[in-house]
Amino acid sequence: MSLFSFINPAKDFAIEVAVKLWFHHHHSSLGQMTHIQIDSTAKTIHVELELKGEASPLEIDIARYSLHTEAGETFIELGGIRTSREWIDQLINQYLPAGQKSFKVPGALKMVL
Repeated sequence: MSLFSFINPAKDFAIEVAVKLWFHHHHSSLGQMTHIQIDSTAKTIHVELELKGEASPLEIDIARYSLHTEAGETFIELGGIRTSREWIDQLINQYLPAGQKSFKVPGALKMVL
């Protein structure tokens, strides 16, 4: 077993904690993030949100992600996004077509990436 097999899970856990704290700080009016799992080796993300007014949690699965830097800013590009709500999947496919699912990483989260 290599050293990296221990480092990646620890790094993933640190990022998960940071993302959860960031979400709760900036979006607590929407509800709470109850679970996040990041696998930096497989480049996948699973999120569960308990949103106000929703009877059941919203689950989001991201089949692949990548990070890149442009002009000193870090961006995350998401692919293969699926949720537990069909209507949200339709919105994502309609309004965020392939190649347009890239988002600037907030400064507070850049430090742990």
